[in-house]
Amino acid sequence: MDKIHQPPPPPMATKVWRTNVDKEMDRMKTCLETFPLIAFDTEYPGIVFRTFIDSSNEEWYVALKGNVENTKLIQCGFTLFNAKGEIGGTWEFNFSNFGDPSDTRNEVSIEFLRRHGLDLQKIRDHGIDMYGYGFFPKLIAMFQSQEHVEFITFQGAYDFAYFLCILNNGKLPDTRGEFASEIVKVFGQVYDTKVMAGYCEGLGDHLGLSKLAQLLDITRVGRAHHAGSDSLMTALVFTKLKQVYEESMYARGLIYGTGKRMLQTSPAPAPAPPAPAPASLIPFMCHQNLASYPMFHDGYVSNYDVPSHCFIDECGQTWLLNQIGVYVPLNYHPLSSTVTYPSQTAPAVEYLGPLPNYYNKNACYVVE
Repeated sequence: MDKIHQPPPPPMATKVWRTNVDKEMDRMKTCLETFPLIAFDTEYPGIVFRTFIDSSNEEWYVALKGNVENTKLIQCGFTLFNAKGEIGGTWEFNFSNFGDPSDTRNEVSIEFLRRHGLDLQKIRDHGIDMYGYGFFPKLIAMFQSQEHVEFITFQGAYDFAYFLCILNNGKLPDTRGEFASEIVKVFGQVYDTKVMAGYCEGLGDHLGLSKLAQLLDITRVGRAHHAGSDSLMTALVFTKLKQVYEESMYARGLIYGTGKRMLQTSPAPAPAPPAPAPASLIPFMCHQNLASYPMFHDGYVSNYDVPSHCFIDECGQTWLLNQIGVYVPLNYHPLSSTVTYPSQTAPAVEYLGPLPNYYNKNACYVVE
């Protein structure tokens, strides 16, 4: 009897330190040529500026900006994979910049990381100086070397924020809208698996990464709350959600916590900027006000107070504003065998123009 072929287990994360960073950056660049999907995760010293469940979007962003600008990244994990779900490799980069007694931190979060096995002293002594090495500019150059890459996170607002902050000399944009625009311009097509889970019957965006993986029958490789292992879990969860739940693809471009939708369209000639929709028709995401709340509650109460609106585009297609603030076709059905995206979307507030060449020049919009 022939043996049933089983895919090989995902590899353990490669630990990257000061002594092997050049070698592993080269390996990662080579891997990216055939594995263009990038799941990533960060570990940082906690939240010091808090918001509450009833905080406004602006208050949430002020807290995120303050937290990211005033703390230092500890780890960044990357898993490269392809559309079939095949894993090319996982890397866990350790940074030496955090560790001075004066460094801002949340002591509860630091103790939490220690309990989960992070050796902060080893990271301090043997990690990479991200500024001296120029780690993030080199990483961006690596991504730009590819024609098209996509980025996948889990509850990714802080992950993207740290990346942007370091690239911009320690500063984030002043407003939430500018922050969303920068994510689109720098990263192109993005997914957040926490938002994707919210589209899937029997799951939900209240779930943490480990619980979501457990429900999807995914076995963890490595330890939770290590950036490498968490990035690998994010890649595996993303692949499983795409395979099992077609409706999860309607979460494309949504980042949990930003209150924004970043919509990527199919490659096409650049259209003229659409006229802004009336203020009453501009939707907003309910995934907001979460800078500190998820530390104590693994989830939140969704906002279902968005009024029902419809819009008829120039092609005669009717779009309805659903309960989480996203326009979907009138004939949308979750079990549809295909998922299509319009070349334009009615409530686009700001046209950002074409993306860099390595994103295939997809036009993209930010919707408030």
